[in-house]
Amino acid sequence: MLVLFVFESKAQTNADSLLNVYSSGKADASTYNELIWVYVFNQPDSAIFFGNKGLRWCEKNKRDSLLASIHNRIGVAYDIKSMPDSALHFYNRALAESRRTKNLKTEGGALNNIGLICWNKGQADKAIDYYIQSAEIFEKIENMMGLGNTYNNIALILFEEGQYEKSLRYQHQSLSVRRKINHEYGIGASYANIGQLYTTDVILNLDSALYYIQLSIPIKEKLKDLYGLARSYHSLADIYLTTKAYDLALVNFNNALRLQLQIGNSEGYASAYYNIASVYSRQEDRKTQLVYLDSAQLFAEENKDLSLLWKVYREKARALSKIGSYKEAYPFWVSYTGLKDSLLTAERSEKVQELETRFRTAEQERELSEKKAALSEAKLKVENRDKWLVGLLSGIISLLLFGFGLFQTYKRRAQAEKDAAIISERERGLRAIIDATEEERKRIAKDLHDGIVQTLTGLSLRLQKQFSSLSASKAEKDEFSQSQALLDESIGEVRTISHKMMPRALSEMGLIPALDDLLNKSLGNSDIEYGFEHHKVEGVRFAENVEISLYRITQELINNIIKHSEAMAVSVQLLETTTHLVFVVEDN
Repeated sequence: MLVLFVFESKAQTNADSLLNVYSSGKADASTYNELIWVYVFNQPDSAIFFGNKGLRWCEKNKRDSLLASIHNRIGVAYDIKSMPDSALHFYNRALAESRRTKNLKTEGGALNNIGLICWNKGQADKAIDYYIQSAEIFEKIENMMGLGNTYNNIALILFEEGQYEKSLRYQHQSLSVRRKINHEYGIGASYANIGQLYTTDVILNLDSALYYIQLSIPIKEKLKDLYGLARSYHSLADIYLTTKAYDLALVNFNNALRLQLQIGNSEGYASAYYNIASVYSRQEDRKTQLVYLDSAQLFAEENKDLSLLWKVYREKARALSKIGSYKEAYPFWVSYTGLKDSLLTAERSEKVQELETRFRTAEQERELSEKKAALSEAKLKVENRDKWLVGLLSGIISLLLFGFGLFQTYKRRAQAEKDAAIISERERGLRAIIDATEEERKRIAKDLHDGIVQTLTGLSLRLQKQFSSLSASKAEKDEFSQSQALLDESIGEVRTISHKMMPRALSEMGLIPALDDLLNKSLGNSDIEYGFEHHKVEGVRFAENVEISLYRITQELINNIIKHSEAMAVSVQLLETTTHLVFVVEDN
């Protein structure tokens, strides 16, 4: 039920056109900001990549109008990746930037997102405070999308507190606002959340739950919200499992599993495997149940998810016992009992610690209240001394922080030097392999050209001379002509192999003529149209390893296009920037 929101207008920009702008080198802050939003929910790593590009662009060009928005959207990407501390860092930067630039829309969104982080960390009071600030801003600027999302988040807090009826009222308020502005993502989320509320004991109505969750699915499919879609399928499956519609439960659990695998959420598919096993348990299919429990156990152990693992151990023990495999079931009973005791001990310890903290807090508040008057009088007497102590302590802390900073800087520099040395050594090894390969190609090409080709050519001439001095019949002359043609063809093939291994055009004329020759020979006689554009590289010779590498890359790409792509047009471009050679091969 946890849903993330950024309260800004979502530009209806085509992803391909944005990527084309980025590839052309003409991307600006607006381009990067939109690219973050294109990828944030399905490919958060890509969103973070473009976000960092946008931040560097703003810093380089001294533009700050979109800094707050970019920071906020990067925070959403980290939230999607379940990295709350990183998300909070970027949300706070977005908040500071939006206040500095008086961007109320992004300020409201950042406050709402910070509230969500605080809520996820169990800091409900802080979360509510941030939500209230956010709602005030949204009302002030008449941001209906932000207001709808704030209602949604308040409803989710009430859900966690067990106040389901109040939560349902806020969810319907949120849905009403979102429908007015046709906020599809929000509408889909509200449908799913309302459906989930109807599965609770207080307002249980499974027909309504099915109705609202099924409404959410086509919207999430349209928006390609894979995470939300997986949650909806999971909720549907739970309802079908409750109503004993096992076939439908399996279909929906498997849909959820497929999506969890697609987005790489190992915790999600560990839980999905366990739930599918539960369906087979209800159907008394123990063998299939054990197969899915094995998968659930594997990923639960990998994720160190003890709360799921002890349930897996219990179900495996029960399933093995029911098929008479008591010896195999015994270790799982032991593991289940031990893990259960461990979890209960940890839970008790946590509760005891919470009670102790509350008790200490109450005691401290009482003592502080009793001593307040005495402390006020003493404070006046020691004010000057306190100032001196604070100054001294501040100086010591500053000195310690400075020393710690120097130590960290030295440590990072040493690690960077070590990493650089490792990378350099790997690169040297790779270069040595490539150089050795190319040297071997040169040697073989030279041996073929100067050895076998010369020998075969000499043999051809010798045979021609000897045969011309002999008197032969027409049949013999025809047979000799065929043999001579076969020999000449072999000479041509060996020469072609030699040139492919180390093309003479590359070594004698340079990269552009060599690539032109390669494209002409590979594609010139085919049905594939091609174009070769080059800019600022005509007549320029580059380092031998650069020319050879680009030539080999082109060979491989053209071979793949011919063999596999079924393309009818190929475009090849080579240009030089101030720092790089840029090489582009595209086909249709």
